[in-house]
Amino acid sequence: MEKIRKGKVSDIDKIMEIVRDTIDVMKENHNDQWTEEYPRKQDFQNDIQNETLYVAVNEEDEPIGMITVDQEEAEEYRPISWREKGDAFVFHRIAVDVNVRGGGIASKLIQHAEKVAMEQGVPYMKTDTYSKNKVAQKLFEKNGYRNIGTIPTLFGKSNPFFAYDKILTDESSL
Repeated sequence: MEKIRKGKVSDIDKIMEIVRDTIDVMKENHNDQWTEEYPRKQDFQNDIQNETLYVAVNEEDEPIGMITVDQEEAEEYRPISWREKGDAFVFHRIAVDVNVRGGGIASKLIQHAEKVAMEQGVPYMKTDTYSKNKVAQKLFEKNGYRNIGTIPTLFGKSNPFFAYDKILTDESSL
């Protein structure tokens, strides 16, 4: 049974290996959401410094998945008609080691993000994904997230992103 803990500097090499493998899988699926330019090592180092990176680890305490949970919203989120006004938590940069995908780790990471939000008294989550990222869309919807709008352009991509949110209750997040 994997556990989830805060990310550490010593996790970076394994995280970047997961990122590289994820980029390869995305390319196979004609999805260019992640590239050699994003996400970068510096993004994860910043997340660790800000204490917003969480990693799922195996029995050897090695990262097998990660998620960033914070309250930083892209400027492009502003025009979206979110279902709630005010504070929200956002999750970004979620990925699972390609060798252990399909075991529910990504859902556990999302549930952990929701727990972080609830512990801070903010029962509302937001996220987004590229319109070409069918895997993430399915994952978000399976976890109760609602597609509530389109972001025409983000990160210089030629295709739109979809905005998702979830209103948390004690039952939905714990």
